[in-house]
Amino acid sequence: ELEGLRAEHYALNSRFLLGDTDYSEAQRNAMPPVSWPLVRTHAGSGRKFLFIGAHASHIEGRPVAEGRMLLAELLEHATQREFVYRHRWNVGDLVMWDNR
Repeated sequence: ELEGLRAEHYALNSRFLLGDTDYSEAQRNAMPPVSWPLVRTHAGSGRKFLFIGAHASHIEGRPVAEGRMLLAELLEHATQREFVYRHRWNVGDLVMWDNR
């Protein structure tokens, strides 16, 4: 059901969610929304992953409220404790985030 869907990502969306909306038109235009597939494939492993987060504002082609509810459900699922890596730091540790 999720493959083929696209989400609009807007850099300021995460800030808007927190009530931070005081941006000039020039600032808003400097970071236009971008469309990304909701399900992407990792370049190295070939595994599929959800491309979601606070920048995703809605699902294209769906009513805004419905798309936002779907994104919220997916984010809630993806951030369950079993799917989140938590690192206990030791001197000399280096942690890398593969964001391909």
